[in-house]
Amino acid sequence: MRLGSVMVFFAVCGCSGGSAVDGGTGGSGGTGQFTYTFEDRVYRVEARVGAMPENVSTRLNGFGMGARDRWLTPSVDGAWLVLSTDRISCSMGECLTVAPRDLSTLTLVAPGGTEVSLEGHAAINAAGDTIVYPSGGGPHTVDLWLTKKSGMTWQPATLLTGSSTAAFNNMPALSLDGQRVLFDCGTTRDAETGVTDACEVQLDGSGLRVVARPTTLANGRNTFVQFPHDSVDGVLFQGSWPIGAETPETIWLQGKSGAPTPIGSALTNAVSPCGLRDGRWGVLWLSRPGNTTGAHELSLMARDGGVLGALTPGVDVQDIGIGCSD
Repeated sequence: MRLGSVMVFFAVCGCSGGSAVDGGTGGSGGTGQFTYTFEDRVYRVEARVGAMPENVSTRLNGFGMGARDRWLTPSVDGAWLVLSTDRISCSMGECLTVAPRDLSTLTLVAPGGTEVSLEGHAAINAAGDTIVYPSGGGPHTVDLWLTKKSGMTWQPATLLTGSSTAAFNNMPALSLDGQRVLFDCGTTRDAETGVTDACEVQLDGSGLRVVARPTTLANGRNTFVQFPHDSVDGVLFQGSWPIGAETPETIWLQGKSGAPTPIGSALTNAVSPCGLRDGRWGVLWLSRPGNTTGAHELSLMARDGGVLGALTPGVDVQDIGIGCSD
């Protein structure tokens, strides 16, 4: 739906909670942070074992009592946040919005006056004036689009994945330098039900290439790799090739050259990595000792792949991707 102007909503909320799932001040501090979704509510938590997660959805109640928040993603420095929410007036029910770190405003993002229904995580740059998002309306079922802010309005979106050979191009993540976009490119909306590669494209739509395929190494257990995210040492992504006598689903690292290496070899069942600029990274880990239910626990990893600990012990984070920032 086309709108005559971008709608902006203002509120300030000093809310805080008190449980391990619903409380804390996870957006503060200088140790880095991760964002995630749990039961259609979004959270952020410091990259520190023992930190109390902050319920961002509770903080957003001042803008409307929505039923669904998803795909909260920060800029690399944490100054800006994008998410999908039904809290503000949107003909689609749930639309792309942007907020500053302090959550003092929540703004509908309508490129060229057109509301956006997301097909996965969006990504925003550190200046808060460029957003990459997955949606329909292009030559493929789902494409990546880029919109830039001019004054108070978001400009008509430009297509980034016009040269892709995949029907579904989604889950974009900006590189640490903000110059490239990493994303899932595959045959189905759900990467795990088809054949999915990890791809990359420049912000002007040039240089689209495959970073890793399920066939990049031999004898993979699955027909997909997914959730590529940049890190200080290369691209982290989820894969399932043999490591010794096992073929776990875990995290691999594609360096600037050579074959992918199993940076997540200490994790027998792990998905959805996200790298911090200090070298550490986060992951959803299902097989931590003591995690008897197979919950997708957000966990913190050292640069070399060593386990630092669970950030959300016992919490089954929704397996729809995570975000991370300074």
